[in-house]
Amino acid sequence: MDFLLQTLAQYGVAFVFAMVLIEQLGAPIPAFPVLMLGGALAARGELGLAPLFAAAMAATLIADNLWYWAGERLGRRVLRLMCKLSLTPDGCVRQTESIFLRFGPASLVVAKFVPGFASVSTAMSGALHIRRATFVLFDAIGSALWIGLGVALGWLFAPAI
Repeated sequence: MDFLLQTLAQYGVAFVFAMVLIEQLGAPIPAFPVLMLGGALAARGELGLAPLFAAAMAATLIADNLWYWAGERLGRRVLRLMCKLSLTPDGCVRQTESIFLRFGPASLVVAKFVPGFASVSTAMSGALHIRRATFVLFDAIGSALWIGLGVALGWLFAPAI
């Protein structure tokens, strides 16, 4: 934790951007703790709240739009590849598709809070040819909630961090 805090203090929002982007692209790295640490630094006045939120939001939307594009261009092939890398590859595409078809693009609002569902649901949006404007709207709402929660928790628990 000290390493993350020192790195975040040194590189600021650029570090937040990089960590969130890499995690949202699918790498198993801890972006949510970085958001919390960013919130703690913002509470102390060491990091701007608006730049922190903007950097995380930009990184999330860039990654999600890349997954949308991959789903749109490659369809189920990209979903199968993603699911091969998951812990439960057999039912991954079916399960994600059933959730997505049941709740539609609104499922993107909670996708970031469900491990493994975020990237697959964004690619699924492209594969199912959900209108890009609809995708961006619901994805932005879900991203803002996810980022906001991480930053708010960091702000709230800043004295303990």
